[in-house]
Amino acid sequence: MNATAPIGPPEILASLGVSFRLHEHPDVTSPVEVCAALGVPLDQTVKTLAFVTPEDRLLLAALPGHARLRYGALARAAGIRRGDLSPADAGRLARAGMQPGGVCPVSADQAAVVVFDGTVSNLGRVHCGSGRPDSSIEIEAAELTAAVPGATTASIADLPADEPT
Repeated sequence: MNATAPIGPPEILASLGVSFRLHEHPDVTSPVEVCAALGVPLDQTVKTLAFVTPEDRLLLAALPGHARLRYGALARAAGIRRGDLSPADAGRLARAGMQPGGVCPVSADQAAVVVFDGTVSNLGRVHCGSGRPDSSIEIEAAELTAAVPGATTASIADLPADEPT
């Protein structure tokens, strides 16, 4: 008997009544490829990096697309050691209703630990993963963070020093 596949981020957002647009594009895996496919600048995206803790809990780190993750800060925010961060593989992502290249902070995994960088909620309209590498979600960043009520907010990103104004 096959288990039912978990629902993806678009279905979760729709069930919460959150307003968003789904954009289809060719399969892409990097933030730069997503931007090229959508015609949006990197600083108008939220990338989500997925990790697994030693207890097999999914840890999702959401930060501006043009920022670099501060791994130590993420580990502290999640209450684990930096050395305990391991990248999530495709099988672990599938259990959360997602595929590599489409990771989103909104997940079917109710036990997932989600950490948003403190700058995300102020980014305005952004594009983020949809759970699949062939589509992206366009959403107000504040609505994205509000859709994950149990999330932690922390300073986990290093933003480029010479951002264009």
